[in-house]
Amino acid sequence: MAEHTRPAVDVAPLILGGRGTLYPSSEAEYWRDAYTREPYFEDGRHFEDYGPAYELGWTAYGSYGEEFETADRVLANDWAVQKGVSTLSWEEARPACRAAWQRAHNAGTYSTDGSAGSAAAIETLKELAVHAHDSELGFKECAGQTEAPALRAFLERCAQSCCDSSTQLQERIVGLGGELGEGGTVSAAAHRAWFQIRGIFGGAREQALLGDCLRAQEAALSCYRKALQQNLPQDVHDLVQCQFEMVQRNQDMIRTLLERAQAQAKSSQAAGEARRAPS
Repeated sequence: MAEHTRPAVDVAPLILGGRGTLYPSSEAEYWRDAYTREPYFEDGRHFEDYGPAYELGWTAYGSYGEEFETADRVLANDWAVQKGVSTLSWEEARPACRAAWQRAHNAGTYSTDGSAGSAAAIETLKELAVHAHDSELGFKECAGQTEAPALRAFLERCAQSCCDSSTQLQERIVGLGGELGEGGTVSAAAHRAWFQIRGIFGGAREQALLGDCLRAQEAALSCYRKALQQNLPQDVHDLVQCQFEMVQRNQDMIRTLLERAQAQAKSSQAAGEARRAPS
């Protein structure tokens, strides 16, 4: 099994996880506050449904040392044993488990010594704020172009999370002594990605829309990864990492929806060909 970096040990009190391993109580509290804002959250569900999946994702990352997708089958078996009172199937629990796995990975991957000065931090935050605002507008436009209620609701939630991120970044910029406006730089790739989406409207199929959303989110993730390597002040680094993880989860959900749309289109095509085939 490949060597890997274990997640940093939280200084907060630890609780005994379902795998018999220690699990930071701060992680449970983080998810208790955040789970209803997650892209995979379903109305009518409760924290008791998602909580065991978060715990499994965090603790399993420290045990398996593989990519999430590689460990998927083992995790499915673990879920059947450790789900407790959760009403979620593994398919329903997987996004929450993956989200906690990503947080465990990020905790051991990204760190900062806080050496970046205020001016550098402000410029980095401005670039992220432009990405967040651009993504908010892109998701809103996408939501207005789909007739599928569930997809529209998901895209609207993505737009809202981007709006919240933009607001948080602007507040931190001001707190560091920066000024809001047209300042900051932004990767042209982000604008090109959303421009592609806007250009295909008018007859775009769901697959094309989701595919371009996926590419746009990858451009945002690239910007966040760059920011996490800038040795930002610790509080700024923590904010950026939290937003980075939300973009990761939005991207994961978009990929899942795209795969479902592709499978449905393939099934429909096969059914149509079968109907047209001579008896």
